[in-house]
Amino acid sequence: MLYGLDIGGTKIELAVFNEQQQAITSKRIPTPTDSYDTFLSSIQQLISDMDAELSVKGKVGIGIPGFINPSTGLVQCANVPCTNGKPLQADLERVLERPIKIENDANCFALSEAVGGAGDNAGTVLGLILGTGFGGGIVMDKKLHDGENNLAGEVGHTPLPWRVFQLTGDDFPIVQCGCGMHGCLDSYLSGRGLELIYQYYSKETRKGKGIVELYRNNDTVAKKSVDTYCELLASSLGALTNTLDPGAIVFGGGLSNFSELYELVPPLLKKYALSNGKLPEIKKAVFGDSGGVRGAAMLNI
Repeated sequence: MLYGLDIGGTKIELAVFNEQQQAITSKRIPTPTDSYDTFLSSIQQLISDMDAELSVKGKVGIGIPGFINPSTGLVQCANVPCTNGKPLQADLERVLERPIKIENDANCFALSEAVGGAGDNAGTVLGLILGTGFGGGIVMDKKLHDGENNLAGEVGHTPLPWRVFQLTGDDFPIVQCGCGMHGCLDSYLSGRGLELIYQYYSKETRKGKGIVELYRNNDTVAKKSVDTYCELLASSLGALTNTLDPGAIVFGGGLSNFSELYELVPPLLKKYALSNGKLPEIKKAVFGDSGGVRGAAMLNI
């Protein structure tokens, strides 16, 4: 059996799949964030209970909202502070008494969509989350590409394209990212980014869902905001396409439900990607919110 654990700041979800990638069962528990020992024992209990229920010792894959430094084996994970600076993989392998695999949760999302998902027929899949942040993962021939420092796919921390000032104006806000740099795509292609663009044009604050609703009601400012967002997204996708040459780009996260993106962005992509081949298909994720936990399980296929 394949066990997938999706660890978030508020919950830990365990989902079990068979070798044919069919879902068997799932369970959720609150995430202990203050005590590392409690965190480890909670996962140990969750896994041992599932082993007993299924009479099997499952293969464990884990998605975390952070990274493991490949040089030190220590975790960087802001959403689960008790794990920061800890040798999480080594400690979990000790208490679970089996080898495990751990990946960034965006990588797990990308893997889930590349194996039996929206990108199943593509050799190279770029999975992108358009949600609270903007990040992603790269899958080649059904295998994750991590890079030398486990940072491959961290597209949210590349800079805004130069075209932004042509689209907006010289006073367009260049904000500081949580990573410490300025002008990262994470601040502009996330849901927060659409809200920032709308605020720039309207001088009003509005949530993403409200902007989409206004857009669908032909509001002029909302339309201008969405057009700018799509142009920046397409420009960024063009750079990624020219670099990675993916067969499919799969969107997840809240903004992936904005169905008009799949009509608006592909024609714009043609302006920014090299035209000597077929452009990647841009698709919505098949597995939605369960992509992370499913992808964690797929780490062991």
